[in-house]
Amino acid sequence: MKNFPVLALLFLLTVSSAIAQAPNRCSYIPPRQADNWLFFQNAGIRFSDAGVSVNNPAVNNMPAGKGSATISDADGNLILYTDGMRVWNSSNNLINFGPNLSGDLGSTQSSLIVPRPGTPQMFYIFTTDIIYPASFGQTKGFNYSRVDMSINNNYGAVADHNVNLLAESSEMLTGVKHGNGNDFWVLTHGLGSNTFYAYLVISTGVEETAVQSSGGSVLSNDYNLRENLGAMKISPKGDKVAFASFGKGTLELFTFDNQSGRVGSSPLILNPPLTGANQGPYYVEFSPDGTKLYVTVANLSTGRDNHLYQYDIAVGGNFVEINLAPDEADVSALQLGRDGKIYVSRYQRSMLGVIENPNRPGTACNYNQDGIDLTPKKVLNGLPNFIQSFFDIPPVDYDTKCEGDATAFDILNESNIYQVSWNFGDDGNQTPGTGLNPTHVFSRPDDFTVTMTETFNGQDFITTFIVHIDSLPPKSFLPPDYRYIFPGSTIPLDAGADMFSYLWQDGSNNRYFDVSQEGLFTVEYEDIRCCKNSDSLQIIALDIQLPNAFTPNGDNLNDIFKAIGPTEGIEDYTLTIQNRWGQMLWEAANFEDGWDGKFNGSPLPSGSYAWNMSFNVKGNITDIGKIKYRGSVILLR
Repeated sequence: MKNFPVLALLFLLTVSSAIAQAPNRCSYIPPRQADNWLFFQNAGIRFSDAGVSVNNPAVNNMPAGKGSATISDADGNLILYTDGMRVWNSSNNLINFGPNLSGDLGSTQSSLIVPRPGTPQMFYIFTTDIIYPASFGQTKGFNYSRVDMSINNNYGAVADHNVNLLAESSEMLTGVKHGNGNDFWVLTHGLGSNTFYAYLVISTGVEETAVQSSGGSVLSNDYNLRENLGAMKISPKGDKVAFASFGKGTLELFTFDNQSGRVGSSPLILNPPLTGANQGPYYVEFSPDGTKLYVTVANLSTGRDNHLYQYDIAVGGNFVEINLAPDEADVSALQLGRDGKIYVSRYQRSMLGVIENPNRPGTACNYNQDGIDLTPKKVLNGLPNFIQSFFDIPPVDYDTKCEGDATAFDILNESNIYQVSWNFGDDGNQTPGTGLNPTHVFSRPDDFTVTMTETFNGQDFITTFIVHIDSLPPKSFLPPDYRYIFPGSTIPLDAGADMFSYLWQDGSNNRYFDVSQEGLFTVEYEDIRCCKNSDSLQIIALDIQLPNAFTPNGDNLNDIFKAIGPTEGIEDYTLTIQNRWGQMLWEAANFEDGWDGKFNGSPLPSGSYAWNMSFNVKGNITDIGKIKYRGSVILLR
C-alpha cells in the first residue's frame, strides 16, 4: 500500500468567558482639562480619579481678585492659568512678556482659556473688562490673546495681545464645545442691547465675526445701574444658557444651539428673592444633567447676606433656598467639577462649600458648607472659569461593552447613597443588580435601557441611561471545518479584515499567516470597538493510500481499487487505469469512486495494471501545479 503524506487543518472553536475585562483604549476617560483650579487668594484644588484634594500654590501670584481661568492637558497636568491680566505657566512663571491682558481683577468672569483644536500647544484667552465710572476712562471691552506654549523653550508666552472683538461687553463669559465635538463656542453678552455674541474657535483660530442672537433683557452700560455685573454659564450638554444680572435683579434661562451658536429668543425670566439692600443675583451654575439651575444672590456691601437657590427648571422653575440656617449666608461663586459636584466659594472663608448631589431636587442636593478646608488660604469671590463641556460626564460609566463580557458599572458621584438597585432592562437576563459597582452579562448585542435607583434618607432618586453592547467580531476561519496541505505547499491563513489588531501564536501581528508545517496555530484579534475573539487551527499529518493489489471476486473483501483517505479539500481529482499497452481501461473524477477490475462490463484477467492519479488541494499554494502520482496495481483472480 502506498502512502502520500498530507497535512490537514482542524478548526478548534473558542468560547468567550463572562469575565469583566481590564480598562482598554475604548474605556471612557473623563475630560481632565479642568482638573486644576487656581483662584483668589492663592488657593487651589486638584481633581483626580481618586477624588479632589487641596493644592494651594506656594507662590503669591493671585493675592486678590474675582475671576480666573486655568487649563490642564488631557492627562490632568496644569498648563497655564490667568487672572485676566497676567498669565502663568505650570511652573508659576509669568509668560505675558508685554502689556497685561485686557481683563480686570474685579471682573466677575475675567477670563476663559480655550484650546485651539488640533494644536495642543496653542490657546486663546478671552477676557472681559469692567465698566468704569466716567471719570476713570473707557472700558477695554471684550478681547482675546493667543498663547503659544511651544515658544520660549517650551515655557510658553503670550504671542498676540488683546485682539478686540467688542468695544464694550458685560462681565459674562462662558464657553462650550461645538456640536461637532471638536470646535468651541465662546459666548458673551453685549451692553446697551439684549444681544449675545458667540465666537467660534476652530483649527485655524478665532472667527472674529460673531453669531449674534437677541433675546431677554437689555443690559445697560450705565456704571451706576450695575446691570453688567454677574455670571453666565452654558449647561454641560450645550443645550441651555443662563445669566444673572445683579443690577437687573433677574436670572434668565435660554435655549442654546451648539451647532449654530444661537441663543433662543424667548427666555424663562426668574426673579430670585432679594431680602436686603444692595443685593442681586450674581453667580450661576447648572447641575450636571441640566435639570437644575443654581444661583447665588449676593450682598455686595457685606458678603454676609448671600443666599443660594436651586431652580428646578425641569418642572417650570420651582425654587428652594439651599443654604438655610444654621448655614452661613456667605455663598458666592459656583463651579461644577468633574466629580459631578458643584463647588461654592464662601467670601473670606477658608472653607469651600460643596453641593454634593446637584441633580437631586431641593435640599436633597445636600449642600455642605464645610466641604473642603483650604487652611491657611481663604477664598474671595470667584472660582475658575472653564469650557463647560469639560463637565459633560455621564453619571454612570460602564465598561466592557462586548457580547458575553461582564459589563462593569461605576457611579460618578457616590455621595449620600444608602443603597442602590439596578434594573438592566435585559429580558434575556433579568438578574437585578445591587451596590455601587455591579456587573451584568447582557444576553445579546443590543441597546438596553438601564435604570439605577439611589436611596437616601428614605427618598429614591432614579437615573436612566442607554447601554450599547457590541457583537463580537466573527470567527476568522470559515467552513469547511477541514482543509489539507500538501508537503511543499503553503496555506495563507486569513484572520479577517478590518481588525484593529492581530496576535498569532508566534507573536506576529499581521492579518495573514503562512502555514507550512504541522502544529497548533492560534490568532487573537480585536476590532475597532475593542471587542475580542480568537480562533485556533490544528495542522496534523494525514495519508492518502492506494493498495498494491486487489481481489475483485465478490467476497466484499478488497474487491475495489480506490484511493483511501480524506475527501474534503480534494479538487480536480482524476484516477485512470491502463493496461500494459497504454489502453485506457477505466477513469474516475470522484475521489470516492473505485475500479472493480472490469473493462466495458467484462472482467479483466489477473495481471499488473498501471494507474495515474492527479488532484489539487483546496487553498494550497504550490510551485509544482497539479499534484500527480503514478504506479501499478496487481489484479488477482
